[in-house]
Amino acid sequence: MNARHSGSEPSITFDVPPSPGTYVLVLKLHWESVIEVGGLGELTFPAGTCLYCGSALGPGGLAARIAHHTRFPALPRWHIDYLRFAASPTEVWYTESDERLEHEWAGILAGIEGVEEAASGFGSSDCGCASHLFRTDRDNIFDIFSSLAGGWVMRAVAVRQSG
Repeated sequence: MNARHSGSEPSITFDVPPSPGTYVLVLKLHWESVIEVGGLGELTFPAGTCLYCGSALGPGGLAARIAHHTRFPALPRWHIDYLRFAASPTEVWYTESDERLEHEWAGILAGIEGVEEAASGFGSSDCGCASHLFRTDRDNIFDIFSSLAGGWVMRAVAVRQSG
């Protein structure tokens, strides 16, 4: 199935601060989707929970970056923008920091049993990480991740508004 956005998804918001930080965007992919992802080409994503590691060190910090991820961009800029046409954000795990921790967090996720790389090179074309996108079916993944990341990770759940 080739995923296309129908424009009917309700507005999604997250209560995250405007300070710099690192985040994991948790997305739900309800069905297997084949998506053309920029320079990575056509990729198949199985249904399940996707975990995307990123950082937000620029203007507006976490609030601005996460707000970007809740919209469907007219012109996709980052790999995650393409996945957003098929997957819905459900949570954001984050920490406020001027330090870029996304590479460390990707390494933590890669080492958790039951978490697998979702697409090689996804979100990591500017670094040495194998991927910044992972997939899991584990229900307790936040607790495991937070513990391994030092226990100082905050969690924000999506608020959906219709209309």
